[in-house]
Amino acid sequence: MRKFAKLCACGVAAALMLASGCGQKQEEAESQTTAAETAAEDGQEPISGEVELGEYKGIEIEKADREVTDEELQSAVESRLEANPDLTEVDRPAENGDTVNIDYVGMKDGEAFEGGTAQGQDLVLGSGTYIDGFEDGLIGAVKGQELSLELTFPDPYPNNPDLAGQPVVFDVTVNSVEESSTPELNDAFVQRISDFETVEEWEADLKHQLEEQKAQQAETQDENNLFNTIVENAVFTDIEDSVEAEFERLQTTNENLLALQGMTMEDYLSIFGLDQESYEELLHNQAEYNVKLELVLAKVAEQENFEITDEARQAVADANSMEDFESLAEAAGASEAERFARNWTAMEFIKDNAVYK
Repeated sequence: MRKFAKLCACGVAAALMLASGCGQKQEEAESQTTAAETAAEDGQEPISGEVELGEYKGIEIEKADREVTDEELQSAVESRLEANPDLTEVDRPAENGDTVNIDYVGMKDGEAFEGGTAQGQDLVLGSGTYIDGFEDGLIGAVKGQELSLELTFPDPYPNNPDLAGQPVVFDVTVNSVEESSTPELNDAFVQRISDFETVEEWEADLKHQLEEQKAQQAETQDENNLFNTIVENAVFTDIEDSVEAEFERLQTTNENLLALQGMTMEDYLSIFGLDQESYEELLHNQAEYNVKLELVLAKVAEQENFEITDEARQAVADANSMEDFESLAEAAGASEAERFARNWTAMEFIKDNAVYK
């Protein structure tokens, strides 16, 4: 199947999250090495350096736009029309973009392998859903045709490592070939894809969803602008060693995340049109920001003499998809969990004291 990469470039979230990932599920976080364990094993030192705070209270921030325009709503409507096409069966060879309904059996060394058999499966040709060569092998097929596709699984193949790089044969029967077309926006379409009865009701709900998404994006942008300003207002000294250590940590974290997704760094750089030098520059900038923000939050907490509340502890547990703070402390280590809670308290204080225009 096609693979997608999500790397950990957490930014502000890095101050509250486990080193193994950003907002992952508890079972995923527990299956990876925690930040505290990694630091202990690698002999890493805590972040070092000095910071002289600038202004951090009463910072003026221009609020990001939260309004959903008519153009944005129309674009969302068109996107959903394209994602839910009308399908019409055709009596011709299958083309790229057609939907074929198929039965198939995957064979390795003459025997069916686990997970390689399906019946009545709809597949959009060109979607990249199946391994390389599978969809291309069905271009030109017609209803009722039986084919044998000799293919090789990619290596690595995280879904089933035993099949990685292995030659296989898929025996495929084509049940139907359907052509897709963009449907008309009417009540019948709305009823087909949702629980609403009318276009008006569906569009109102869609607009509400867009408003929630845009509000969340705007809030994130406001926070980033706020903390960027506070970091820019501060003066830092002797942080070079910590920045390099954080850069190496981010590199290792991203390489591990890519490996879990069956990708190489070369694959990732190719997808996003980056070369190694550009990637390392971006990562180094992120590492420097992470270190500076950490020092700022620690200094704000020191100057304001915060008391860490149970609310703060539960908030960082929630941010890490943990049931409670005790689970977070067990996964990350008690000192790391308390650091997250301290950072959350400092961040909330800074946000509460900002002036949004």
